[in-house]
Amino acid sequence: MTSVYRYDSFSQMGHPPPKETKKSCQVRTFALPIVCTLLGIVITAFITWHITRAQYEKNIGNDAPTTTSSPEDAIPASDLRLPTSVSPISYDLVIKTYLPGYNYTADSKNLTFEGQVTIKLNITKSIKKITLNSKDLNFTGERLKKSTLYVNGEQITFKVDDKQDTYEKIFFNLDKTVEPTTDAILKVFFGAPLRTDMSGLYQTTYTNSQGAVKMAAVTQMEPVYARRMVPCFDEPAYKATWTVTVIHPKGTVAVANGIEDKTEDIQEEFISSSFKTTPRMSSYLLAIFISEFEYNEATTKSGVRFRVWSRPEEKNATKYAVEAGVKCLEYYEQYYNISFPLPKQDMVALPDFSAGAMENWGLITYRENALLYDPRIYPGSQKRRVAVVIAHELAHQWFGNLVTLKWWNDLWLNEGFATLVEYLGTDEISDGNFRMREWFTMDALWTALGADSVASTHPMTFKIDKAMEVLDSFDSVTYDKGGSVLNMVRKTIGEENFNTGINHYLTRHQFDNGSCYKLPDNVIGPKGDKLNISIFMDPWTKQLGYPLLKATRMNKTHLEVTQSRFKALQSGKEEEKYSHPIWNFKWDVPVWYQIAGSSDIEMKWMKSNEPLIIKSDKPVLLNAESNGFYRAGYTDDMWKEIIYMIKENHEVSVFFSKLLFKCIFQQFSTQTRVRLIDDSFAEARAGLLNYSVPLQLLTYLKNEKDYMPWSATIAKIRELVDMYGTDPEKHVVYKFMIALAEKTPAKRDIDFVSKNYLDDKKFFEVNAAQIILLNDCGMGEPSCGANMVKLFNDEVNSKCDSSRILSECSQIAAPFRAEAYCQAVRNGNAETFNKVFHWYKTERNQVEKGNLMNAITCSKDIMTLKKLLLDSMKPEGSAFRLQDVATLFSKICTNDATSDSMLNFLIDRWDDMMIRLAGDHSGFHRVLSSIVGTLKTQGGLEQLRSFRNKNAKANELGLDKMEETSEVTIKWRKDNQKFVTKFIEDLTNQL
Repeated sequence: MTSVYRYDSFSQMGHPPPKETKKSCQVRTFALPIVCTLLGIVITAFITWHITRAQYEKNIGNDAPTTTSSPEDAIPASDLRLPTSVSPISYDLVIKTYLPGYNYTADSKNLTFEGQVTIKLNITKSIKKITLNSKDLNFTGERLKKSTLYVNGEQITFKVDDKQDTYEKIFFNLDKTVEPTTDAILKVFFGAPLRTDMSGLYQTTYTNSQGAVKMAAVTQMEPVYARRMVPCFDEPAYKATWTVTVIHPKGTVAVANGIEDKTEDIQEEFISSSFKTTPRMSSYLLAIFISEFEYNEATTKSGVRFRVWSRPEEKNATKYAVEAGVKCLEYYEQYYNISFPLPKQDMVALPDFSAGAMENWGLITYRENALLYDPRIYPGSQKRRVAVVIAHELAHQWFGNLVTLKWWNDLWLNEGFATLVEYLGTDEISDGNFRMREWFTMDALWTALGADSVASTHPMTFKIDKAMEVLDSFDSVTYDKGGSVLNMVRKTIGEENFNTGINHYLTRHQFDNGSCYKLPDNVIGPKGDKLNISIFMDPWTKQLGYPLLKATRMNKTHLEVTQSRFKALQSGKEEEKYSHPIWNFKWDVPVWYQIAGSSDIEMKWMKSNEPLIIKSDKPVLLNAESNGFYRAGYTDDMWKEIIYMIKENHEVSVFFSKLLFKCIFQQFSTQTRVRLIDDSFAEARAGLLNYSVPLQLLTYLKNEKDYMPWSATIAKIRELVDMYGTDPEKHVVYKFMIALAEKTPAKRDIDFVSKNYLDDKKFFEVNAAQIILLNDCGMGEPSCGANMVKLFNDEVNSKCDSSRILSECSQIAAPFRAEAYCQAVRNGNAETFNKVFHWYKTERNQVEKGNLMNAITCSKDIMTLKKLLLDSMKPEGSAFRLQDVATLFSKICTNDATSDSMLNFLIDRWDDMMIRLAGDHSGFHRVLSSIVGTLKTQGGLEQLRSFRNKNAKANELGLDKMEETSEVTIKWRKDNQKFVTKFIEDLTNQL
């Protein structure tokens, strides 16, 4: 699954039943043991929801747990687990949906579904109870009368104990004991309303080109939502085949995981569409989609039918996804060296979707803005995002779907691997023009280092104590740290070995769950003997955080490197269960380094219990190329040497006179330059380095034209500006960045960007120009703002009236639409705001709608902005889709007009927020994080703590874990703000 906000920070910028026989790992290769061991690490450490094995076994007897509180409150996760005595072999599912607006005439069943599921069971112990997961499903008396159980041909009667509200389970208490068998058939009838919270089987609405409101129905099952559509074994270890039949209104088409088998009219108003049986798969991958959508289609070289579906109005916008998806799928068949397991692949762009995308096997679902591409409206960064999300989800079709991990505490490996491989897939899609291996540094690694630096982080493999933590595990530590640590492993053992091992793992465990324990035998480890991957990896996966490597010159010829855990807030306290790892926050570290004057990258092992000595009489850069998951620090004198070198020239010219040829190679690669910027600012913010170091380092950008270092710089400066809050001193920082941008050799021309943003070969050059220009606007450079307002007046106001859909008439080039609309509202009057808000409400394209949302949040009027927030909380009739509320809050929280009042808004409007947002856990979490991010004073922080101490739901949503970022800001304002302001002011005068 792709997190909806994972790609937002720089680009515009989920999944795991046991088979009875387990296979041992005996392939005699080096790569296989490494990867098998890597996968076995988390499984060997198998810490599941049950708090201990003994406690778990007590809870899988015939008696249901006796606790009565909500599963999202105090019930231990062990009480929510299924018994292991029964597992599914196959499901035969029939679902009938009552969708209005087609040939079905709305009646009392409007906006509901009803179903029946026949489950073939494998019973491995004597039982008197069968337990299924179920949530919010209706088992009326008539439905229960029709439900049956046959064991070895004999009907077994039962009574039903409905514990959906408490345990998300339904218990079938049998009238006699059943002995082990594989000939058991349970048939259950059920029904429920179509949901509106983007989980289970839910409704999604849109307005078509004729202005009619239309509806579709679609599923989202990960992590624990299949039980909201069908009673089932809703844990990833319980793999089974699914044969699905969908009965849907005439005028609609149904799609499911399997390829179509047959379609027939069964009633005057309904069609029955049946689908071929799927391979064995986990319930969270089950998918159904019913709509009037249309598709574009292609076929891969291996014969896989590939379709991309959208609303009819957006059909042309699916062409890029078809091209990209086919290209990526063909590449993955070669990369994994395994043919795609299914005869078809569908991808669907949805108007309402909680995540960014979901890798359902054979039927991947996306938000519209993560799948569709319209070159008139999408800038290059958005095109890259579409490619990245497609590559991520297709990577899962093998790693996650074909072979599935057993439990959610293993999620990091599933999502981390897809995160790692998405960069390869995206490079294939873009023919290398997006330079994704380099971009990994600015994206996954950058994000992971930030997320894992706070005390409230968690290990990649961690014990799940309550159900809510399943949802909380879908975070940057799981995705980005997972990908970054795997990248470090790949670099350590070699890419060929890594890839070969992945192939062996997938081949041995296909259509099953994977576990393997064998160790490698021919890689040299930190002790000079054979590398034990398990011992090496355990500290990285089972304890939180990562090291800061600090280099100190011992003498003229040698350096000493020591390690300590890096923390953004030195006084931050970890959760007690994570605070005393057996490794004492130490790691064996593969240290890559570069000696000044050489383009070679060398590697040495650093043992966890002793320093590393490097021989060199020249400056040395640690973590050159950014392959390691750690930060690098230096003494003040060493930093001065580094800054001097990079300011003098980050490119070294070598002249060969006899050949009359000048060869230029980079002294510091873009990844290395980004690492210097990121590490220096992070260490300064943590109080480990004087701010003069990172700020002096930035002055080299007078000679920098590459997109990545500029992107890194702008991100760090915005982080700095944010800590000023609404204090006027931040304008000193604005002036510095504007002055620095004026010196850059990078192009900074609106026409250049407008004319070249569609050329992927110029992607980095164009995006460098774009982000520098737009940063000037954001920091108040007068001519930039004026140019954007002029663009709006010339290309929007003069050509579009209120009767038009803005995306169809605006003539502003895609890279500048969001900023032009924003500047028009910021510098305009109420009439301009009302016009733009009207266009927002009528707009059908999600990217343009996002541009317009950005614009209305640029208003300077606090009452106008608060009205937008109140509108977004309406349970019905809101101008904002539920999926977009968190983004709205995020943008308004960064507006100086409202940022200081957001805490009071949270406290005063908490009950209103709960009405609409409580059902969207991840969205609500993002809303709260944005609000907490506005706190800049100790008084505000204490006010927040007083509020959450009185509100259990606030803590359940993780409000207490969000406070650390505010603590960092408060400390920074006390310790650094005056110095930084004065230093930047003096630095600006020296540019």
